[in-house]
Parts: sequence; structure tokens; C-alpha cells
Amino acid sequence: MTWNRQGVETALDANFSIPECESNARLNLGDNLLALGQIDEAEGQFQKVEQVVRNPRPQDHYMLWRYSQHLFHSYGELWLTRGDLNKAMAYADECLALAEQSNSQKNIVKGLRLKGQVFIMQGLIAEAEQELSSALKVALRVGNPTQLWKTYAVMGDLKQTQERPNDAWRAYGDALAVIEEVAAGLKKRKLRDIFMGSQPVLEIRQKAQRERRKT
Repeated sequence: MTWNRQGVETALDANFSIPECESNARLNLGDNLLALGQIDEAEGQFQKVEQVVRNPRPQDHYMLWRYSQHLFHSYGELWLTRGDLNKAMAYADECLALAEQSNSQKNIVKGLRLKGQVFIMQGLIAEAEQELSSALKVALRVGNPTQLWKTYAVMGDLKQTQERPNDAWRAYGDALAVIEEVAAGLKKRKLRDIFMGSQPVLEIRQKAQRERRKT
């Protein structure tokens, strides 16, 4: 978050004629804030980027197509956190439409996964399974670690909702396997400890243990 704040400040100080650097830094900062539960602060960052995305000037179009996808997914996650499922789904659809148009595989995973999360919360389990199965298929093909473990984790949530503890335990276990592989690649022990002790990782481990006891 420190580096992302500095990125925003540097872009503003430099008075860049292309807002791509500022927008990407703001999106990353918003993701940081959202992960820390600072939802209103995260929204402030997303709103600034959305102003560019919705009303771009001629000089704003450089890489607009790419960071728009990031915005739509992240802002959709924020609305999911707030429980506004209609807005979360609308942003997921926008992310997915742009990602499919540009064949941005990682963002296709994000859009599909977010739709699956919304469907789970709406109780539309068959629809959720369809979206998450597609997301996992793309994630496995792409091999991006973050998208893999996050998709496995949401798949675990789906199996938990379906009262299929064996499948849920396996999905959470698959998520942890990816996480542990990433951690093993971190050279600094302090970074490994921070990563493995982070709230999302601890939650997945707890869910895996809970489902394991049910089997």
C-alpha cells in the first residue's frame, strides 16, 4: 500500500499527460484498502478511476481497455462485500464483456468468479457452478497463481453450500497448495510469514479444517 500511495503521488506530481500510471496505482491502492476492510476509502480510489473510464478524454484512451477491466472487477468485489448483489453482478458483466472482447484471460477468470460469487449469495447454485467451473478451467490454462487459489477457494465455498464436505475440503486444499507453492518461492522469511499469516489464507485453512472434520 505504501508503494501504491507513492505511485499515485508521483503520477500527480509529474503531471502526466496519460492517466494510465495514476489509474493503475489507484486501483492497486483500492484493492489494498478493500482487503483491509477500509471500504469507503477503497471506493474513493475506484470512483476516481471510474470518472476516467466513463468519460474518457482523447488523451485518456491509452490502456483504458485494460485497467477498465481491473476497475470493474474490483468495484464489483466492493459491492459484493456491501451485499449489493445487483451492482456486483453489473460490474462483473462489464468486466467479463471487456475481457472476452480483448481475450484477457486473467480478467475473464475474475469476471466469471465474481459472477459465481454473486450467484452463490443469491442461492442460484446451478448458475454458480457453471460460472465457477468455467473460471477454474481458464485459470488452470493460464496458470496465474492468484487467480488459481482464489478460484479454488470460491469453488470450496460453493461445495460447502452444496453440503459436499469432501469436495469442499479438496477445493480448499487445492487453494492452499497453490498458496504454499507461492510462499515457497519467497526468498525472505518475513514475507513468507506475512503471506501465510494473512487473513484470506487463515480463513481458507480454517474452512479446510472445518470441512475435513465433516468427512
